[in-house]
Parts: sequence; structure tokens; C-alpha cells
Amino acid sequence: MSKVKVSIAGVGCCASSLIQLVQLAKQGEVLNGIMFETIGKYKASDIEFVSAFDVSSTKVGHDISEAIFAYPNVAEVHVEVPYLGVCVNPGVLNDGLDGYLSEVVVPSGEVQKTRLEEIIEELKNSNADVLVCYLPTGAANDVRNYAQAALEADVAFINCTPEIIARDEELRERFLKAGLPLLGDDMRSHLGATTLHTALIELFRSRGISIDNTYQLNFGGNMDFYNLSDSTRNRSKQKSKKNALFASGINATDVAAGPNGYVKYLEDQKVCYLRLEGTSILNSKINMEVRLDVEDSPNSAGVIVSAVRIAKTALDNLDSGTIVDSTCPCLFKSSVEPMSESEGLLAIQTYVKEHTDGKN
Repeated sequence: MSKVKVSIAGVGCCASSLIQLVQLAKQGEVLNGIMFETIGKYKASDIEFVSAFDVSSTKVGHDISEAIFAYPNVAEVHVEVPYLGVCVNPGVLNDGLDGYLSEVVVPSGEVQKTRLEEIIEELKNSNADVLVCYLPTGAANDVRNYAQAALEADVAFINCTPEIIARDEELRERFLKAGLPLLGDDMRSHLGATTLHTALIELFRSRGISIDNTYQLNFGGNMDFYNLSDSTRNRSKQKSKKNALFASGINATDVAAGPNGYVKYLEDQKVCYLRLEGTSILNSKINMEVRLDVEDSPNSAGVIVSAVRIAKTALDNLDSGTIVDSTCPCLFKSSVEPMSESEGLLAIQTYVKEHTDGKN
């Protein structure tokens, strides 16, 4: 049986939920919320984790099955993950812990000695197909280093961060020349604040209702929200969320769109408040307010479990560039080809249907 061999950079809460989801799939359980049972030749149970990188002293040197529950991760334990035989390697560290994270995460002593060549060698030795980058927002240099490592190791790259990778023309050209899929930037949640916001905007506009004002406020208690509470670290995230709103057809220049606060006791719970104000027939006003409560990390796993299988399917079919780009608007906030919610959904459904035998 063919496998999707995945390497992870950044063993945080999102990685924890992804690994738990795959373990649940291997147990033959019903997977609620999965968009596609099969993509190409691959089910979620065909995903295999082969290598991992992190900088935290609580994770480096430990099996990934232990590291995903190590401090400061707060992702809930939904599935017992067995020993996987995948040791977390020391990752590269330049700007990954800048800001508030430096007050919480103690880097492993091995990290300062880690060279990019060692990352490349580990990717090759583990026979990884796809490298998923879960690094913190603001770690622009480190994210780019992992993208470079993927290129050198002949591995597809998925940028879950808001840092500009898939939208970088020079990097895109290099991945295209190498025939490697490049997916990104900034993963959406499976059904999160951005997806809900853009869907509601599209609903308003489909009825000819103008959007006069709108906002999106987000609060949470995991390390992502802690990192983003530092204003010097959240600029790329703010831009990325606005990119998704622009793609939905509105001028988002002055729209407030989270993240807006770290609330420790919420842990991995995320709370989103949305408001839309519109003008309809006879200049009548329509105002809508929505509160979304969601467990944050599993919400991300629903997206990446599709992304890694798309990346592997693209490798199998020698797809890269615009072919893969068409799948990204549904999965990422800042894709190369901006699309509305319905356009993005149709595009990914079309790709999966054309590349998958049978029906999902």
C-alpha cells in the first residue's frame, strides 16, 4: 500500500491534533468533518509520520507521540497515540522564538548547533514526501529555511504559517522548476472564523446586499494566541486574514480581523465574534452577529489532512504550479489565486474528482 510520508516542522498543538486524527483513522473509526475520504490513492489512514523538528527542550529527543502532549502544548487528548518510533530532531532557530515565546519555551541545547544541511539530510533519510511547516507566526527566516530544506531534499512543502512562501515569486519558480508542489500560505481552519466570515460575506453579496461594516474578533489560550498577542509578531497574520476577506469581494483595508487577545484559561478553545452590517432593499439595514466557539487545533487538522494528500497526489502526477494552486483557496487564507468561498470549494472538489478513482 502506498503511504503519504510526512515530516513536521513545529510539534505544537496543530501537529498534536493532526497526529491524533491520523491515529483515529488507522483505528478504523468514523472521521467526522473530513471533506474527502480519498484523495488520489490516499485515505487519512495512509498518512505516516517519518520525521519531525522542533526547538523546545521538552520535545527534542523525545518520540513524537510524547512530544505532541509536552509543555507548552495544550491540545486535548482525544486519542491515545502509541509509540511511533519517530524522534523529534533539533530544528533550526533564528527568529522562531522572538517575542513572548522566549519567555515560555526553553530551546534545547542542541538547537544552536543545528545546520540546515542536517535538516535536509534527515528529510532525505526519512524518505519524506511532504514537509508540513507549523512554525509560529513571525518566524519568517526559519520558515524560509524549511522551505529551502524541502527544495534541497526534493520534498513537497506546505506552509501553514502566514509568512510569504507560496506567494514569493522566486521560491515559486524554484519549486516549479524542481517539479515540487508548494501549498500555502496560512492554513485556514476547517470551519473557523475566516471560513465563516467569508461565507457570510458571499451570502450577503449573492443577495445584492452591500457590506457596510464588518469585524472579526478572535480570542484563545494556546501558544498561537500567546505569540500573536505580541504586536510585533502578528502583522503577517493580520494581513493574511485581510487577504481572505479581499478575496471574498469586499474592501478589507480598514476591517478589524483578529487575533485580538490571549486568554490563558481558554487553552485550546477559540472564541470568535463576527458582525456584519449591510444595506438591502429600500436602504433597509440588515445586521448580523455570530459567536463561534471551537476547539482550535482539531479545526486545523481537518484542513491539513487534505493538504498532505493533495501534495502527495500532485507528486504522483507530476503536478505543480497553477494546478496545485487551484486547491489552495479552500485550504489557505493567502493563496496565490484568491477565490470566493464557493469558487475555492468548487476548485478543490474538481481537482480531487479528476485525480481520484471512485467517489468521495
